[in-house]
Amino acid sequence: MGRVVAISGGELDTTEKLNIYALKLSGKEAPNVLFIGTASMDSDGYFIGIKTAFGKLNCNVKNLPLTKGELSSDEIDSRLEWADVIYVGGGDTRTMMGIWKQHSLDKKLKEIYENDTAVLTGLSAGAICWFKSGHSDSDSFTGGEDWKYTIVDGMLGIFPYCFCPHYNEEGRESFDIMISDTEYDGLALENETAFVEASGQQFIIGSRPGAKAWLFSDHTKKELEVIPVEKMVP
Repeated sequence: MGRVVAISGGELDTTEKLNIYALKLSGKEAPNVLFIGTASMDSDGYFIGIKTAFGKLNCNVKNLPLTKGELSSDEIDSRLEWADVIYVGGGDTRTMMGIWKQHSLDKKLKEIYENDTAVLTGLSAGAICWFKSGHSDSDSFTGGEDWKYTIVDGMLGIFPYCFCPHYNEEGRESFDIMISDTEYDGLALENETAFVEASGQQFIIGSRPGAKAWLFSDHTKKELEVIPVEKMVP
């Protein structure tokens, strides 16, 4: 089993403790962090924000742009091998997965998990991707003024849940109805929380007091324990 820190949502400052936890899981004093910004179409501003935030945490930071045709297959593989931590950014989940499959990145990331060669982390779309499916706002990126939510399939499927990030935000309550129409169990996390797999165990951590997480199974909704990240020492 590998190491995963799937962060539901928040800003770089409010999730900093969760990011630090992921970095500590790497076991490196100055980890190499690879940012994958496919879901935001490799936004330069997003990468600058990530580079600044993780640079302050004594990390070496590179990105893996896939939407601009800059990298060969060998260069992609080289950057993946370089990484101690791989951070996937938020944005359009469905488009991200389509681009990943064009480059076989979905298979490569799953191999990294199976071989446990890097910590896998990320936020929003960068958390959904590790699950079987997810509650996504990808339809909102096609235009229109209203936010639209849907269940997006075809993720990496490392964890057998339909994952809902940002569960405390307006519109995410639609997950309760949508999950009842799927064959999967559901996992819903509020912002500033993260689903973790480490050392063969799975649990939820949080950087905000009072943040909650929920499991949907057999048409029941059960609140899960959220462990303050300060109590967790990798």
